[in-house]
Amino acid sequence: MADVVSVQALAALETAVSSLFPADVPDGLTRRIRVAAQQLRPLGIGAYVGRHREPGASLYGRRVEARVDVDVDGGADNTAHAYASALAGRMLAQTRSDFATHGLQRIRSLPGTDRRTLAFNVDFEYVFVPQDGEGVIETLALDTYANTTPYRTRLRAVFDAATLAAQPLPLDALLADFAPVDDPQAAPAGAWSLDGATPSAIVQTAATAAGPTALDDPQKAGAQLLWRPRGAPFDLTRFVASFVVHSASPDGIGLVFARRAADDYFFFLASQRHAYHLFGRRRPGGWQTLAAAPAGFSLDADQQFVIGSHDTTLFAQLGEQRTLTASLDEMPGPGEIGLLTHANDAARFLAGRLMELV
Repeated sequence: MADVVSVQALAALETAVSSLFPADVPDGLTRRIRVAAQQLRPLGIGAYVGRHREPGASLYGRRVEARVDVDVDGGADNTAHAYASALAGRMLAQTRSDFATHGLQRIRSLPGTDRRTLAFNVDFEYVFVPQDGEGVIETLALDTYANTTPYRTRLRAVFDAATLAAQPLPLDALLADFAPVDDPQAAPAGAWSLDGATPSAIVQTAATAAGPTALDDPQKAGAQLLWRPRGAPFDLTRFVASFVVHSASPDGIGLVFARRAADDYFFFLASQRHAYHLFGRRRPGGWQTLAAAPAGFSLDADQQFVIGSHDTTLFAQLGEQRTLTASLDEMPGPGEIGLLTHANDAARFLAGRLMELV
């Protein structure tokens, strides 16, 4: 599912670039503007840039780096070259405030392919301005992650259960982007569905598990919902996943990642019953605890988990508080990512966001 704000940012970039050029084109010539986005990432902290007063709502933004090519066709070469030169002068003569009015933070000229072509690199910032207020906040924002890794973040996917529930065929919309599976050792089968009540959520209502819920045994087999936007599995090595949960059960809720097979993956679990956050490893030959710390989560309250993996480091946050870090002997390989429960028959996932570290 495409990220709505990112789609709007790309459209706004096209409009901003086009507005820099005069509408009139000399007789006998045609002008073609091509905008190719090269990188799109969150603006601000994650993507949160502040609050809008009227209406009262959160502001979210995107930053786009793009290449712009302007082709001048038709007419005599001298006429086309003169027009292209005039366009280049118009672009570069504008002040910084002129560019900022259109959201353009930087523009740099590049060599064109010939005298009829202009080329530029542009740095564009877009902030979505809401038309309606948020009213009472029912879910947490997903964009409060402050990147402290040595990498930049690139948005890969988002899901919002309310958006899925609003589709004409909500369950089909869910299954188009997710695939329910179970660890081969776990029972009963997971029961994933979409609850359209306010707040809407992806829910798991079976106590699917193998292995005790206590921390002393690393076996934590459970129900998984693999995230596959438009049916395409992720294959990420470095990432940050942010998701909002709401659980009436005190048992395990978390994330599976670097999943290469049904019996080969890493996982994060939070347990309120036994007050721990856990990074674990499932191999064909057995289970392993990688790191654990005293922690939990609040029952019957929305809260945000942030899970990250880069190089040989894994980390977990509850809200803005770092709760767990694991240092590994080797970097987890690439693999799939998905939602996870262990013995939790009342797990609700309200929204999620996945960023690749590049």
